[in-house]
Amino acid sequence: MSRKELGHHFYVIDNQMILHFDSEVFRKFYNIIDFPSFEVIQSNGSTFHYFKDKNHVYLESYMNRFTPLPNADPADFQILDFEKGMANSGNNDYVFDGRLPHRLDAYEPISAYYQKVGSQIYCAYTHELIGVDAASFEVLYPDQVLNVAKDKNHVYFRNEKVEEADAESFAFLEACFNSGYYREQDHTYYAKDKNVAYYVNTVAKTFKVIRSKNLASFDFKVIDELGYAFDEKYTYLFGKRVKV
Repeated sequence: MSRKELGHHFYVIDNQMILHFDSEVFRKFYNIIDFPSFEVIQSNGSTFHYFKDKNHVYLESYMNRFTPLPNADPADFQILDFEKGMANSGNNDYVFDGRLPHRLDAYEPISAYYQKVGSQIYCAYTHELIGVDAASFEVLYPDQVLNVAKDKNHVYFRNEKVEEADAESFAFLEACFNSGYYREQDHTYYAKDKNVAYYVNTVAKTFKVIRSKNLASFDFKVIDELGYAFDEKYTYLFGKRVKV
């Protein structure tokens, strides 16, 4: 049995199998991987790796499963910023496994999640926000709530419109940011507009409508390091209602 070490605990076995530590990996791609030329380009040793063979460039990261990068040429592929997943091959630029519709230097950063190219707004470089008004587009809390924004017409969660939300009156509850520490305060918040309230979990991709009958009194407080929304009739923990 031949065992070729690639570094970072990757091994090619008999030019027909790839191991990471002692576990077989990438099996569904064996039909396109060229085992004799397969190698590691760069790796953090655990969750983020670039590979290439004579035909393809591959990426496995905390953002995506192992996949070939579309139209990437191993002969001229280069990593521009490893930590941010930015790379280039010829006229193609990439952020992680996404091939960008524009060159990287065309993007103007708005926040960690949103970018602008002319009158177009993108989420994560590749997802264009359809129908957005770029002149009025804003990320409400760019240092805390990274993936919620609005323009004069719509509220956006990631790259999707929150169809029910009233953009003009939509706002996060200020108490979510100035009431002190609560668990999961880096990704769970409450908001409201003139019609309804919302529970937002930016990691779980949750934007839940809360139909409070006392919207004017809907607010937020911290009790025993847990963040609660409340109105005159109910309290809400992680968006779930509990009668007072």
